[in-house]
Amino acid sequence: MTSNRLLQECLEDFTDILRLPMALYDQNRNCVAGEEPEPPDAQTFENFSDSAADMQALGNRCLFRVGDEQGYILSVSGNAKDSYSMGQLACRQLERLLEIGYKREDRSRFAHDLLLDNLLPMDIAGYAKQMHVDTGCRWTVFLVEGRGCEAADIQMILKNILANRTMDFVAPMEEHTVAVLRSMKEGEGREEMEELAHVFVDTVSAETLARIRTSCGTPAKTLREASRSYKEAKMALEVAEIFDSSRTVITYEQLGIGRLIYQLPVPLCEMFLREVFGDCDPEEMDEELLSTIYRFMDNNLNLSETSRQLYVHRNTLVYRLEKMQRTLGLDIRKFEDAMTFKIAMMVRDYMKYLEKRED
Repeated sequence: MTSNRLLQECLEDFTDILRLPMALYDQNRNCVAGEEPEPPDAQTFENFSDSAADMQALGNRCLFRVGDEQGYILSVSGNAKDSYSMGQLACRQLERLLEIGYKREDRSRFAHDLLLDNLLPMDIAGYAKQMHVDTGCRWTVFLVEGRGCEAADIQMILKNILANRTMDFVAPMEEHTVAVLRSMKEGEGREEMEELAHVFVDTVSAETLARIRTSCGTPAKTLREASRSYKEAKMALEVAEIFDSSRTVITYEQLGIGRLIYQLPVPLCEMFLREVFGDCDPEEMDEELLSTIYRFMDNNLNLSETSRQLYVHRNTLVYRLEKMQRTLGLDIRKFEDAMTFKIAMMVRDYMKYLEKRED
């Protein structure tokens, strides 16, 4: 993905040195670089674009096909002999420039645009061919997030981890988030991807001394479908942030009920909270009571184990649970009511997340 600015500078140099006006056009006859007194007429341009010829001389103008995949056409105006020979030279240089356009730093830009669905299928195939990337193998996207450290630092560490894997891509996506587009070998599955995610977390956190979280989507069957895996990895990070912020490795396939709540429409969430809590505000509930309830549910509704862990008498625990029953009408000693309360608190956490994001 060579920038138009670089192409423009290249053609300006050619024009200054060779004294021949040159312009580079895309397949839609839009001038992407250079300048000439008059562009080729639409019919001439279309005829050459549809033909199999690599060059066509038209009076004092020569048209050259530049790059097999990009579909650029170079127009050189001037003396027929000069425009042909100098045009060939310019064409070769532009092709080399385009060929290396996605190497080094532009390689990460390709991955960035690919994951954000900013590339056409034709562009994906063309650039992948230039970089000798197998578009047909499976791909998994990881998102590595580090609050308190820059994406550039994370990217450098991840590139060192994957130094021996020439097929993989590492691209910064946001200020503190970097994506890893990893090609999967035959036989690799979720277990291997989780192990790699732990390697990312351990290595990056050790190098940056920041808290690192890593998520991964499900494997994409082709490179073109990698954007879906990216969306899944991004969703996994957000769901974990809402419902289980202590997790450092999150896979899209293991989001639990949080995945369902995350996709609920807001009006439905508000209706459910009114149904469960009524006029009671969960924020105003007694902290000790909430702590007791969560511990009770963590112990699978076991009264004896919960009272032992809280160092309270069994009757005291029963009193606290009955107090909640009087407040909300939920007896969490019953599995159904316990699940209702658990889901309601998760929905409340989701609503708080949405409010915070809007602020």
